[in-house]
Amino acid sequence: MESETRPTRATIILSTGMALSGTAGLFSVSSGQPTLNVVFFRCLFGALALICWVSLRGSWKSLFSIERRLWPLVLVSGICLVLNWLTLFEAFHRTSIGFATIIYHLQPFWIVLAGGLLLKEALSRHKIGWICLAFVGLVLTILPKIGDMQTDRNWLIGVGLALVASLFYGATTLTTRAVKGVKPDVLSAVHCLIGCIAFLPFLNTAALQSGSASMWGWLVGLGVIHTGIVYVLLYTAYPKVPTAVIAAAAFLNPAVALLSDFLVFGRSITVMQAVGLGLILLAALGVNLGWPFSLGKLRVSSQNS
Repeated sequence: MESETRPTRATIILSTGMALSGTAGLFSVSSGQPTLNVVFFRCLFGALALICWVSLRGSWKSLFSIERRLWPLVLVSGICLVLNWLTLFEAFHRTSIGFATIIYHLQPFWIVLAGGLLLKEALSRHKIGWICLAFVGLVLTILPKIGDMQTDRNWLIGVGLALVASLFYGATTLTTRAVKGVKPDVLSAVHCLIGCIAFLPFLNTAALQSGSASMWGWLVGLGVIHTGIVYVLLYTAYPKVPTAVIAAAAFLNPAVALLSDFLVFGRSITVMQAVGLGLILLAALGVNLGWPFSLGKLRVSSQNS
């Protein structure tokens, strides 16, 4: 009975982490702070939360025992991670939380392309097919706004920032893979500390002084919940669930982001944009699960003939 319940419990933990991560945009926008301030305090409170977690597990010495030869990769991956947060949070302000979150989910395709072009990994026709489908989806999401781009260039900049954020996340993933022997929670704590140092010079104290009473609640929540609790939930669940479950649970992130965007800010999307965003998510699922890219019935009939 115990072995049967473990996957279910791990799936619940994973789903909770993914759903919570979908509310990061809500916390970011609701804080009312400039993006640089938001990222700094996410790094600060996230670092404190993760250091507490690492210390409770008795691994606090690991924070000071990273091999010297790994530090260049640690620094690069950390800078890419916090720049990913910076561009994504700014995209939330310029477009919408749900829209930017789904554009951000182009990240698996950058990893596949980088693996094929830079690391000489196999780039199959199936992966290329899914990548092409994702970019068809991207075109469909942008088409309804083309007429407004002359007057709403802010939205177009937001789309670009979401794309850049996905690129930075892909770079973080690739560089983090090369950091061997460092626990994920320890590495994330170090990344947050790197972010604190990088963004401290850009802290806007005037904006903090004029902030609302609820501002600190949103900022603390963004660091403790979305960087501390969410990361711990995901790191706990990943080794215990199959890849298919991880890929399926990842849909909770954009679903919650779209829902919070609609319920809190009243933002919705057109039917064409919904189709485009659906294609992006479908293609991401196909790449993550290694599905063959085909036309289904046409493929079956050609095999039968």
